[in-house]
Amino acid sequence: MKQTVLDRVASLSARVTALQSRKARLEGEIAAEETRPAPDTLRLRQLKARKLQIRDQLAHYEGVMRTLKPLAGHVAARQGGLT
Repeated sequence: MKQTVLDRVASLSARVTALQSRKARLEGEIAAEETRPAPDTLRLRQLKARKLQIRDQLAHYEGVMRTLKPLAGHVAARQGGLT
């Protein structure tokens, strides 16, 4: 089944929301690890690396969404309007 532009934007939006949630959770884990009396530097490095990967994914998906949103607006206008 072919995915429409509107479906694609909705899917990407959900993915961005999930990534933002995961990033916030990692930030909390990093902060908790840093406040320990003897932080595990390996764990901190791994958490920060995952956070950077998520940041890069977010930048990619947000760029794609900036491209698709005007198209989705155009499609919605042609279909008689959408939110």
